Amino acid sequence: MLDKIGSFLYHKVFINIYIKDDYINIYIEKNNSKTLILSDEKNFKTNTLDENIINYINSFTKDTPYFYISILDPSTTQGAAPVCEHIEIDKFYDKTLSKYGCYKDKWSYYTSKYDLDEVNNSFRDLGLDFIFSPFIILAKFFQDKIDSHLSIFLLVQESSIALSIFDNSELLFAQYLNLKNEFETENFSIDDDNNDEITLDEIQEESIDLDSVDVDNTLDDLDVFGDIEDLDSIEEIDEFTDVDEELEEEENTLNNNSHKNHSLSESEELFDEDYQMFSAIQNSIKTFYEDERYDSQFIESIYIADSIGVSSDLKSYLEEEIFLNVYIRQINLGSEISKLAQVELK
Repeated sequence: MLDKIGSFLYHKVFINIYIKDDYINIYIEKNNSKTLILSDEKNFKTNTLDENIINYINSFTKDTPYFYISILDPSTTQGAAPVCEHIEIDKFYDKTLSKYGCYKDKWSYYTSKYDLDEVNNSFRDLGLDFIFSPFIILAKFFQDKIDSHLSIFLLVQESSIALSIFDNSELLFAQYLNLKNEFETENFSIDDDNNDEITLDEIQEESIDLDSVDVDNTLDDLDVFGDIEDLDSIEEIDEFTDVDEELEEEENTLNNNSHKNHSLSESEELFDEDYQMFSAIQNSIKTFYEDERYDSQFIESIYIADSIGVSSDLKSYLEEEIFLNVYIRQINLGSEISKLAQVELK
């Protein structure tokens, strides 16, 4: 009774946290008993909880005892499986090493106990009330499609993808794809000396498992010119009366290309990340089709919950290489985390 009275006297504040590579994002909502009063969002360039974050949060919570702190699970060892029965779970993950829950008694989501302890320890000065799985975010966000479609559903973040396949609300397959280490350490090179065209189909595909995503290697900087002979050493040939003009034109072309080459690195890096996201998705779909544990069916469409601004290149890869119909919906992760926290309190 007193708790109900207090909820009318004080505002409720929802602090929602998610990790963005080298940033911690804090999204805050303040509600009265029925409506949203204000919202605020701020990025902090840090990997750890610091004084600036604590002061920012305290500025919203100092006037109310009713505040709730939630985080989107950043654990690398997590996932979801198309079973909920205790006896079947071990086919997909080790329940003795994991903390897991069931969604509508249909499928389960899990995280390693060790990773959860690490998350709680990292934010112990705040005290976390809720840790939400990205697969729950995905299921809620696309519920209108999941309940009536056979499709792939993705939640795309800066360095991870939560991938699931649903058939009319039944989970068929899921994987959590951790891309961060792949972006930083993996490489593959393209030999451009012979101007050979390299297509995506020619790059070897690797199968992946849930805990270690073997994504195709990234591109090194393109060697645009290869080995160029010293122009000063070219002998004059009598038959060509305009050698000097040709050499001057060639030198100008080389200089222009050299200038363009300095601007390639940024576009190459974007291509790297787009291709690696595509490759991880492609390999995950391959696992779905080939692994006998899963009820594989032919997939024609993919729905993307986009929190980062998915590029047109990634969309093109999915359409042209895997022949999927691609649908993209923007998502505010902070807002979606807040929605889950509010549901938990009802």
